[in-house]
Amino acid sequence: MTDSSLDIYSRLRVRATTLDRLLHVFNDLSDRRRVYDEVLDIADEAVPSEAASLLLITGEDGEMTFVSATGPVAEKIRGMKLPSGVGIAGACARDRVPIAVSDVQSEPRFAKQVSDALGFETRSLLAVPVLVRGDLAGVLELVNKKGSDEWSRHDIELIERVARVIGTLVNLLG
Repeated sequence: MTDSSLDIYSRLRVRATTLDRLLHVFNDLSDRRRVYDEVLDIADEAVPSEAASLLLITGEDGEMTFVSATGPVAEKIRGMKLPSGVGIAGACARDRVPIAVSDVQSEPRFAKQVSDALGFETRSLLAVPVLVRGDLAGVLELVNKKGSDEWSRHDIELIERVARVIGTLVNLLG
């Protein structure tokens, strides 16, 4: 096998493993927090990152709440509110498109004050909208990709698939 075919095989294996694990989440939907935490763990295994978070719309004005998080500041961020339109997550929610930023310090939409308040250095961020029947339900974020701050097309597409599953879970969990 050539290096490129090994790379394709590796990506297909990660994708298949991710989708298989996501299917198993549906076996027990009795604990919403556990379900969301498990999906974040799956996303982090698919595209290893220092942290991940799931924000869901909780306010009439589009305010989002961090309902699940992984990483060093997970306990600090869980339950935190993000006003509508703030940061890269807010831009992702507004435009309903994935946003991959490899250097957040040069990104004008980056909410540096949130990162500073948490005492966590954000270098790179991938934000993907979570939709339920075409309506925005929230945003899935991965922070500081391990190994490289560059988000590949494969990374983005895989996390978009995870976000689609999260949309289905949000719909089922109410």
